Amino acid sequence: MFGKKLGAPKPDKAIKELARRGPYKVDRGDLAIVGMSGFVFAPREGKRLPAVALAHDWRASSTRYRDLMFHLASWGIVVAVPDGETGVFASDVELATELRTAVTVLQTIPLGDGTVSVDPDRVGLAGHGFGAAAALRAASETVLHGRPPVDARALAAVFPAPTTSDLLPMAATVKVPSLVLAATGHVDSMTGNARAVADELAGDVVFRTVTGADNRGLLEKRGVKSLLGVSGADRDTHTAVRAQLTGFLLHTLGGDDRYADFADPKVTMGDSVSTPTEDIEPAELDHFSQLLGAKPPSK
Repeated sequence: MFGKKLGAPKPDKAIKELARRGPYKVDRGDLAIVGMSGFVFAPREGKRLPAVALAHDWRASSTRYRDLMFHLASWGIVVAVPDGETGVFASDVELATELRTAVTVLQTIPLGDGTVSVDPDRVGLAGHGFGAAAALRAASETVLHGRPPVDARALAAVFPAPTTSDLLPMAATVKVPSLVLAATGHVDSMTGNARAVADELAGDVVFRTVTGADNRGLLEKRGVKSLLGVSGADRDTHTAVRAQLTGFLLHTLGGDDRYADFADPKVTMGDSVSTPTEDIEPAELDHFSQLLGAKPPSK
């Protein structure tokens, strides 16, 4: 499947294609078998597959991303989501350290009965909100609590949120291809720093704003409806994000040139508007004024 030189679908067609389930049947595993809390979702079969370690948002956990993990796995991507740092006083540094451990697990530990394997040279990092900050730290060249940098090949920051002041300088050491998705109204705000992250990353960066997206809308809700296949996530947000993530990872990790547009910073597709980082306008109000609900000055 990966690396084929088939004709590439047009961007809007590719979005619709990748928003649907992929061709693979999916199995779920528990990271507890390697001493971690969290889950792994993987295609039922496949050798030397691409893989990604995904970090959850603040006060969330892997259970809030099951549909997203299943979706990526259905397209041939192994996904691991560790469950550390789910409390109120969570640390993105600690979660980043767990992500690096998850990457090492993906690169070295056999999956299932041996019918599925990961290519250690095709593993990436991703995160949502607070987890995007953790993924950025995990992709950096900084030693974290004694754990050295890992060989990750791509980074996806979905609706990234600000944490501490050393986050952006750390971003300047991330040299891998990166996808930064921003929710409308959270490009540069108290709860979203997508513009600043995209500006600081040292590698090739694709910056897209998902029109109408809710930065917390990716989170799924577990309940009776989930047993019927209803995840509870904001449908438009979830559809756009899973298509963007799938296409970007299939190209950067899977080597599938049919989805090269997902890693092209000049391509706008569907409701995801692509903007070169140098053209991103800063917010009209500082973050404190935004918090107080102030109105921008009239022009």
